[in-house]
Amino acid sequence: MSKRQSGELNLTVTGMTCQGCVGTVRRVVSAVQGVEDLAVDLATGNVRVRGALDPEEVMAVIRDAGYEVCRA
Repeated sequence: MSKRQSGELNLTVTGMTCQGCVGTVRRVVSAVQGVEDLAVDLATGNVRVRGALDPEEVMAVIRDAGYEVCRA
């Protein structure tokens, strides 16, 4: 059962250490159905996602990529 919600999701991701990490997070989150816009800030660890999406799905793909994530 999908828990998709329209709006903005703000996350804090830890473990990103370089632009390669930013690219990985962008790639995996962009692949999630419903993602319309995405911003990843390496310096702060903030990830902002907009669209009609399931927050748990977005967080799961980030974890699966090897990073820790929580809602900001």
